[in-house]
Amino acid sequence: MTESSTSSATVSRRGFLKASGAAAASLGLAGVAGMTTTSGWLAPAGAAPAEHVARTYHQSHCGGMCSLACTVRDGRMVKVEPNGVGNLDFRTICLKGISEVAHVYGKGRVQSPLKRAGERGSGQFEPISWDQALDEIAAHIKETQAAYGRDSIMVVATAEADFGFLAPMLGAQTGGFDGIDVGTGNGLDPAMGFGSGYAMCAPEARDWQRSKLVLTVGSNYCESSLPNCFTFFDAKEAGAHMVTVDPHYSTTASKSDEWIPIEPGTDAALFLGMTTHIIDENLVDAEFMAQHTSLPFLVDAESGLLIRDHEEAADAEEPETGEQNPFFVIDPATGAAAAHTQCASPALSGTVEVNGRRAVTAWDLLQDTQRPYTLEWAAEVTGIPAERIAALAEEYAEGPSSLALGWGGNDKMTNADIAGHAAAVLAAVTGNVAKPGAGIGVYVGQSYNSYAAPLGAWELPEDWKTAASEVSIYDMPFKENNCHAAIFCGDIVAQHLANMNETCAWADTLDFIVTMDPYFTEGAKWSDYILPCTSRFEYDEPFGNVKAGYSQIVIQEKIIDPLFEARTDLWIQRELAQRLGIEGGIPASSVERCEAILATSEEEWVSSLTVEDIADNGAVWPVPDREVIREVVPDKVFPTVSGRMEVYYDAMVPFGQELPQWEPCEEIADEALRAQFPLQLTNTRTRFRIHNQFYDSDWLQLMYEPLVMLNPADMESRGLATGDVVRVYNDRGSFKVHAAANSAIRPGSVRIYEAATADYTVEGNLQSVTNNTMIKRGYDLMCGPVIPFSDTLVEIEKA
Repeated sequence: MTESSTSSATVSRRGFLKASGAAAASLGLAGVAGMTTTSGWLAPAGAAPAEHVARTYHQSHCGGMCSLACTVRDGRMVKVEPNGVGNLDFRTICLKGISEVAHVYGKGRVQSPLKRAGERGSGQFEPISWDQALDEIAAHIKETQAAYGRDSIMVVATAEADFGFLAPMLGAQTGGFDGIDVGTGNGLDPAMGFGSGYAMCAPEARDWQRSKLVLTVGSNYCESSLPNCFTFFDAKEAGAHMVTVDPHYSTTASKSDEWIPIEPGTDAALFLGMTTHIIDENLVDAEFMAQHTSLPFLVDAESGLLIRDHEEAADAEEPETGEQNPFFVIDPATGAAAAHTQCASPALSGTVEVNGRRAVTAWDLLQDTQRPYTLEWAAEVTGIPAERIAALAEEYAEGPSSLALGWGGNDKMTNADIAGHAAAVLAAVTGNVAKPGAGIGVYVGQSYNSYAAPLGAWELPEDWKTAASEVSIYDMPFKENNCHAAIFCGDIVAQHLANMNETCAWADTLDFIVTMDPYFTEGAKWSDYILPCTSRFEYDEPFGNVKAGYSQIVIQEKIIDPLFEARTDLWIQRELAQRLGIEGGIPASSVERCEAILATSEEEWVSSLTVEDIADNGAVWPVPDREVIREVVPDKVFPTVSGRMEVYYDAMVPFGQELPQWEPCEEIADEALRAQFPLQLTNTRTRFRIHNQFYDSDWLQLMYEPLVMLNPADMESRGLATGDVVRVYNDRGSFKVHAAANSAIRPGSVRIYEAATADYTVEGNLQSVTNNTMIKRGYDLMCGPVIPFSDTLVEIEKA
């Protein structure tokens, strides 16, 4: 264990950001004052510098995971550029990656372990040594678990954090579902049988080149998938008709052949209206429906449940397959019910008796439930002319068509699952799935839907297991639970949860909170201890980690030594484990971890690789046969219970959503509330950030700082001008930020990029106003309810 020399000076967050050379003394960096500021680190190098190039991968959270080549001169990183090896598609970088040359040395870095010196949320901390921090944290863990049990500790890690050993070694809970990015997938993925609740069931975006229509709804692909947006333009050049449906004139809308504006929160109504028109005009793919969907399956007319051969045992560990427990269909040859496994061409329509009970096909029920959703109804709800919905439906039905859904738009509405379900039905009735040029789901981030290298894993001790989370983190402020302390790897308090005032009140009840992060975030202000982690560019060994990237394996080489007093993920976990007497399960080195991840793969081409092999190949190893466009279920055998696309949801029968039924959003459709707070607030993603990351980047701050964008008409009616400081408020809270007129914004809506926090706004946090209503139906969805960040109403006034 290493003891570091620190002073006891108290450091505020504002002072932390603004300090320059003086910060060296207060953070225990005496003698290296020039290293605490960007200007000090980026001063011109002396003569005859020592120089080398090393490679690492960038952020995984955007789905790019670009492999980067980094030039190091005299021990500091001076240039970041694409790693020019392998397929041209892999040689990508965006402005966030380029900015890392300054960002890793920036003013937002946590430079030493910090201990709270004021009230939670005050941002008052004092620097302490690593030994003191880890000793005290270990003591708190022991005390808390002795009093309340092992699951009284919660460990929550973001996608960028490499702290995979922490929760199992502590026996901690992990916060259950997180309610983020699962709105659409909750409705779509049960039909597809895969996607993990995140709608990641699409083929890769290169498939768009084979589409006649690429319909983008609720996604801003060209903004949030920068390293891969060439696929959008490749498809356009190949002749695909690129149509974007979005409330605002987004970046993707501006690059499309056509933009169709829509009322926020009404994507489900659009899909329902399109489906009705397709049924009415007999534009359906009857063969696909009969052979590859659950629409021929028989439903008990009284209970509304699908009829199967026998009732499953309540204590069954896994659901029975369709072979073990068949569904029933109508055999057109006999007109009688038959097991679906015994009928090659079932009837789509009909009514029969099964065991004395009347049964009807799911297809007939769908036709009945669709009748209210006429073109005229859909036009009134969505604001899209009926004739345009009809033409769009006809073009989509002709196919092959791709339906590109997304995160950050309608996905963050209370009715997002209905939109996902309605989209699944739309694809099912037209057969626009499981064939070239026809897909559905989220295409953003090519590392999510390209070929995935099947990596293995480090084997944990048998007694290292995470505990079940009986209550998900978003419900912990309101429901009884056993979480008494939290370790956050990343910004959870301010980035992952809505209605921040309630979140912070809950955080203040915990016995202790630890944040582990390279950067000082808003959520860190509520911590008792902050531990500085290394960035993706720093390590204390030749190799840090290995990941499956965009159709390739990528490795993290050491670019530079850990900056300030930052430590690697493995070092922190190992040191903490030693203090708890459980260090035996953690790799002795990161190289050992990497080699195990490769060697334990079930694929020989991966298990035969070594880290050195990948390094010698330019730090990337492409997936074999990547030239072939990745498709999903090309054999049309879906990984569902029946092997078909299952669009009838038994689990939703209690809520009347076994087939998608329109429900408006909880808040933005509340006319009484809208009279008080007339503007819908959407917080969207931007090319300048990855969620809350890069807000502290000096370079990117030159291009964008938080502001709320309004339509000029809404600005004028409130007497506002671009540049004014405004107060954005509702009955949950408020924040202050600069305003800007933007004709791309839909009247009645306002837009701000996500993660606008108090150190970068004029005052307060965006999450102070966002909606944390959890719908009852959500708890029966596959990933729990979605947090409806954008189902939020506000008013805006000049501050």
